[in-house]
Amino acid sequence: MKLLTVTAVASLVALAVPAQAEDATPIELKHFMSALSVADIEAETRFFTDVLDFEVVKDVPLGDAMHFRWLKNGTQGIELVQMADSKPGPERGPPPSHLLVRGPGQLMMEVASLEATKAALAAKDITPDVDITDVAPLGIRVMFVMDPEGNPIELVEVKQGGEGN
Repeated sequence: MKLLTVTAVASLVALAVPAQAEDATPIELKHFMSALSVADIEAETRFFTDVLDFEVVKDVPLGDAMHFRWLKNGTQGIELVQMADSKPGPERGPPPSHLLVRGPGQLMMEVASLEATKAALAAKDITPDVDITDVAPLGIRVMFVMDPEGNPIELVEVKQGGEGN
């Protein structure tokens, strides 16, 4: 009887798990852009271009209802979207407590050197909202700045031997 029960359970499991074709090609993804819904596309654009050295590569207003603006810096792309009648998201605390609200937590961007990035920000009169912090279990060091609408931007330096190296 035990053998019959085990066989019946194994058959049900086999039916519940979709079969994967032997020649299935894995899905290969590349990062394209992170989209950010904003209330003030001009203020956000100034922040990303003046503070983080992004450049505007596409600007598409669609009347009064919607406005798309694409920004690029190296391999990082951000799509700013301003929509009429958009509403602010839930209130988030400062990093790391901002992650107490589920959903996207922050934009993460890799830099070669946090010290050099901090110096470049200081030259623009920008003080990090969270100073350089070692996150040893992840093999990274991080620093946060907030955009004009309070969205956290995490600047990440990957340590030698850490993920991404």
